[in-house]
Amino acid sequence: MVGGSTPTGVSVAIGWVVMIGMALLAGALFSPAELPARTLVMSVAAGAYAAVVADLRAVAAVTGLGMATFVGFLAHRFGDLTAGADAWSYAVVIAFAATLGAGYRWLRSIAPATD
Repeated sequence: MVGGSTPTGVSVAIGWVVMIGMALLAGALFSPAELPARTLVMSVAAGAYAAVVADLRAVAAVTGLGMATFVGFLAHRFGDLTAGADAWSYAVVIAFAATLGAGYRWLRSIAPATD
């Protein structure tokens, strides 16, 4: 595929590796009680990924996987996604950051108005 775009599956796999790496970093840097700091790390990763990748399907998939990783492993232990709503309220910030990143990418793609 010369000059083509990256397949969605490859973009999702790359984004998933990035989000897992950032989850490991957040887990190593911050204690389990520091959910806002862990959320910030995951949000920056999701926003940066969305600002770089043009495929919105890949962005949505990676954001959802990042949110589930945050709730299951950073906010709770052992992949528990059914715990309290507190963790999911933090996870919404990750989705918001991805939305901002996608919006930034869209604004960069608009051609400037010329006179």
